Amino acid sequence: MDSEHLSNNGEPKPRAMPADLPTSLDDRRHAPMEDYIPETEMYDGWQGQSQFLTTPALAKPLNFGNLSLNDDADYERDISKPPKDSDTRLMEMLQAQAAAHQAGHGLEDEQTILNDNKLSESEKKDMLQKAMTMAASNGDVSKVKRLLGGNGQPLIDVNAADEDGTPPLIYASCFGHESVVKALIDAGADVNRQDRNQWSALMWAMTNRHKGIAKLLLDNGASSDQKTSSGRTAFDFVPPDSDMSFYLHDNGYNIGNAGMGDDFYNPGFSQDRFEEEMAENELRRRLMMDSARDLEVDLGNVGIDDQPEPADEFEEEQQEFDWSRCLHDQMFVFQEHELDRILDIIITKMTPQRSPTQKPVPANMIFLSARYAHYHASSELLEKLLVTAMDLINDVVERCQWDMTILAFWISNATLLLHYLKKDAGLVEATAEFQAHLAELINEIFILIVRDAERRLDKVLDAAMLDHETIPGFEDITFQNEWKLFKRKQTVKEEPLEKRFRPPSPKQRAKPAPRNVTSLLSSTLFVLDLYDIHSVITAQIVSQLLYWLGAELFNRIMSNRKYLARTKAMQIRMNVSILEDWARTNNRQAEHYEGGDTRASGETVMDAARRFLAPVIQLLQWLQCFSSLDADDLEALVGTLQQLKRLTPQQLIHAATHYRPEVGEKGLPKSAMKYLVAIQKEAALKRDRRRSRAASPLPKSGPDASSSPTTPVKGRSNSGNLLDTPGSVASARNPDANDASDEEEDAPEHLLMDPAMMLPFTLPSVTDMLVSYGAGFGGVNRERERKYIPSVPAEFLEKLEVSGVRKEPMFEEKDWENEEV
Repeated sequence: MDSEHLSNNGEPKPRAMPADLPTSLDDRRHAPMEDYIPETEMYDGWQGQSQFLTTPALAKPLNFGNLSLNDDADYERDISKPPKDSDTRLMEMLQAQAAAHQAGHGLEDEQTILNDNKLSESEKKDMLQKAMTMAASNGDVSKVKRLLGGNGQPLIDVNAADEDGTPPLIYASCFGHESVVKALIDAGADVNRQDRNQWSALMWAMTNRHKGIAKLLLDNGASSDQKTSSGRTAFDFVPPDSDMSFYLHDNGYNIGNAGMGDDFYNPGFSQDRFEEEMAENELRRRLMMDSARDLEVDLGNVGIDDQPEPADEFEEEQQEFDWSRCLHDQMFVFQEHELDRILDIIITKMTPQRSPTQKPVPANMIFLSARYAHYHASSELLEKLLVTAMDLINDVVERCQWDMTILAFWISNATLLLHYLKKDAGLVEATAEFQAHLAELINEIFILIVRDAERRLDKVLDAAMLDHETIPGFEDITFQNEWKLFKRKQTVKEEPLEKRFRPPSPKQRAKPAPRNVTSLLSSTLFVLDLYDIHSVITAQIVSQLLYWLGAELFNRIMSNRKYLARTKAMQIRMNVSILEDWARTNNRQAEHYEGGDTRASGETVMDAARRFLAPVIQLLQWLQCFSSLDADDLEALVGTLQQLKRLTPQQLIHAATHYRPEVGEKGLPKSAMKYLVAIQKEAALKRDRRRSRAASPLPKSGPDASSSPTTPVKGRSNSGNLLDTPGSVASARNPDANDASDEEEDAPEHLLMDPAMMLPFTLPSVTDMLVSYGAGFGGVNRERERKYIPSVPAEFLEKLEVSGVRKEPMFEEKDWENEEV
């Protein structure tokens, strides 16, 4: 037994008591330490006993590694001392750095050490290891690389610790030498190696706010779950509101138990802004759910499971895309035998993507491939690329013609691809024929989207718009000349008002109502916005659906005598007003610019609703008012007809003839009917004269007057229906215009409208695309311009490589050094 453990008489000394135990009954020492958990006693009067409230503490794993009772080191440790904080550890590191610097004199030249024959192998290894530690601590990256790549590399252990137990990587991370950290990691340094206090390189980077080093370590597999001797992890050194926490979160790393988890948000939000943000997220989630239900599409295709992309910082110094020539990093190089597989991935197997970087992948890939084929390959390869791509897109569209998300995805990519081809100086002429086919494809997808929405609206239109009773109390109204085949029930006691006008029950709310129609319209508009479809096309889709709704409602009312009644007209008018409210809520203007004007001149949603719902609204007004006209009041009749310019005398007469009058209600006076018949005959004579003039040969104003493409002002169906335009509406309001021509232009020629008629479709102009896909007038919206720069995300390129498309680069880097572009 050692002499230090023996007393003077040779007997073993008694074991020293631990320092944290009291030495007397009057020992009032206070030993603050993290292992002690304070308790507060509280007397509970209801239970008649005391309860102890314990302060919550972080849970720690149990350690049964050493259960020995004769552990001198454990007894000698003064557990009353708190764990070392970051500042104390930093002071120790600085002292170790100074000591290494003083002891490192003579270690500057590693080659001299290697050539010194007087030194043994172990001495050389020790001196080179100290030189490595000193170079890492001082940030001498050139020396670190010389040591790791020179003749002394076999004698150096990149993970070896110095006398203080600290490896070189921790020194470099502590003192912010990012280049040295990268060199050590490239040489195989263990990023999870800890010092004697169990601090890792990541913990030092977090403590000293070295953001770049922290990200570099995390990217190379550094563990954030390692713990120090006091049980702290790397993320515990990051304050919740610091720049480091935001930087790591923006780069995809959660902040662990520092108070920032999945509910991470910028603490700069005010309470009102935070509640507004939450309300917007909830509204967006509900729109996603409604769209998936109404349009019968996959929840994933409407973004229900999307995660927000990290916000990348915009670099003003980044290289701009050169549209006038083809730079070697602004094209996609491929070989002809790879073409089928590339197009199969980006077209046939492509699922609708919603993230800003993934949505335009097909358009970007086809365009960048076309640049390579045109500028660096051959016209035959370009033609094969474009023709094959067009055939595959047509196949996908035809196969998924009832899936609106896929249609929206491809009309967005086709429009963007058309913009790219028109903007590129070389491809704009080489792909003229393909641009024409692309425009036809966009028109076809436009029609498919409209028909799909109309098909879904048609299922609920009767029950939601024509049969739904918004105003209660019209159930007991009886009509003239309608027999009751069954005995009338005994009159029951009238319900009290509070019961009669109470809010509808859940069963009643589940019945079809106008909100079903507006929900379908909102779902369609949401999907169009989700896939960044150009506002000019979106406005035309909404206008086409509003025209179809107005025409269908008009025809169904005129074709069914059930709806030709005053009370029914009041109910339907209330339902149509809900459509007007939807148009007012979702009012927007297409970004269409004409004649060099910097203000948008596109039609708004409200204007379209007012224009296309006017015929059915005027018909409902006529049904509600004509029975109250006096037989001798010709002035009132003329004033009423002047407000119904969208209806023809034939339609007015049909509605009055088949009208269902209530018991005791008068019909249209005979004098008013005679007046309408006279107007109808006069209109028929004018129409015949106009047709005879049109049939006679007239000189043309120019040789190409009939063949030159122009923007149509009116749409005419096969049955002769006319739709007014803003120009015709303006002329109708002009008091100096010819009244006869106004009536002919405002009112349709036949009794019913043509719901299947397609309004004139126009693509966004070059100016519209430059504004919407660029920085706008004045170049102020640089972020939007950056969003539509043709590029392929790195994760998609990895997908191509994994699928076996790209085995190796087609050209080495040196092949492009002297290339003229």
